[in-house]
Amino acid sequence: MLTLRPMQPTEFSKYRDYFIVDYAQEIAANFGYSIEKSSAIAAKELADDLPQNVTTPDNFLLCIEESNKGTIGYLWYKQIDAGTSVFILDFVILEAFRGLGYGKATLTALEEQLAPSGVEQIKLRVAYDNIRAFGLYQKLGFSITGYNMIKILAE
Repeated sequence: MLTLRPMQPTEFSKYRDYFIVDYAQEIAANFGYSIEKSSAIAAKELADDLPQNVTTPDNFLLCIEESNKGTIGYLWYKQIDAGTSVFILDFVILEAFRGLGYGKATLTALEEQLAPSGVEQIKLRVAYDNIRAFGLYQKLGFSITGYNMIKILAE
């Protein structure tokens, strides 16, 4: 059975280590920066966005767990728009558990958790080359609201 539970302070360093590496790779791919510069940007953004780690107000860091498997992924969202919306900042199913329906189950569980609280919208950004995630979001009823674009002049 899949559950979403609050991340404990003792689990944050493991999440931070995963996040910086993963986000740095995305930054490098999207903006053409070196992995060193991308890692520094990722670490700074995480520290700026979560100055109090798991207790940063309006931010929710969840461990995605499957019975008998332990933590199979992470979900980080922020409450916005006076609490009527949430924005998913990070969502990952760990590689060994991908393609098994956990992404859909996680987002369905999140919707069920948020519905009674008055949240009306779930917002997110998906990288243009993340075809698997894009397909999942479309199947679950997310719609495209815009495109991010960049023109790299120099590093």
